[in-house]
Amino acid sequence: MTTLADVGGALADTNLDVDLRALLGLRAWQLYVLRGLSGGDHLRMFVVQGGDTAEVINTALGFDITGDRAEPPSYTWMEDHGLWFEIFYGGQGSLVTRVFVENGPATELGISYLCLSHFWTADDEQGG
Repeated sequence: MTTLADVGGALADTNLDVDLRALLGLRAWQLYVLRGLSGGDHLRMFVVQGGDTAEVINTALGFDITGDRAEPPSYTWMEDHGLWFEIFYGGQGSLVTRVFVENGPATELGISYLCLSHFWTADDEQGG
């Protein structure tokens, strides 16, 4: 999604998870209203759902976030929203990219691992 119309379409799509729609609406409001971004060249929002393949994900993003040729993680920050992870890429001029990743068993393994490993560290595994 790169325009307010794209976000509006997602918000109106009753097939999308209600928590995802609320999160998309919040982030769009923050970026368009509070920060004054106009979309297009400044804002990109992507949704990764269960069943999306590494090829589909990487093609949509324009870089390899998952799969055999995945680049080292370079995101600015990541948040866990329960059923959705939010990956933020910023600081590259005025371009802001947000990737919303479903936290579910059908989510592509590489991007799922990227998100889960960010929050579940080796110390957590050892009980520390």
